[in-house]
Amino acid sequence: MHAVITRGDRLLMVNRLDKIRVSRWGLPRGSAGPDELPRQALSRTLDERLGLRVTPGRWLAVDHVPARPGKHVEGTNWVFEVQLPENVEPAIAEGGVFAEARWAERTAIGELAVDHALRRIEQSLLAAETGGVAELYLGVPIQSIGPHRP
Repeated sequence: MHAVITRGDRLLMVNRLDKIRVSRWGLPRGSAGPDELPRQALSRTLDERLGLRVTPGRWLAVDHVPARPGKHVEGTNWVFEVQLPENVEPAIAEGGVFAEARWAERTAIGELAVDHALRRIEQSLLAAETGGVAELYLGVPIQSIGPHRP
């Protein structure tokens, strides 16, 4: 599960200690435990990793990532919009998987994220703007519900 957290033209990005071969920077994220629904898992992991007590909102995208030995395991990533009160800032949990969190201008996201992580972010932001839901394969649209740009 991934969170699109925006403030104006800025997006919350995290530097992930566990990502070396793909994109080190990406959206705040987490994994579900047994019998845990995606929204519950994201809410729990944002609290544990960033001290953010939030309820994930609208579903923006689902991105299937096939296994790439030496790069990443197979998985399905759900992306949700998350509203963050203006007076709340993320706080990195010690010993967690995030090294840093920062607000990045939307025009600078490509300087931080690469590959399918960047494409997933771009398509999720587009879905947030258009009211659509993007179905992605490695960040590339394969089908979309609602308006989208190729």
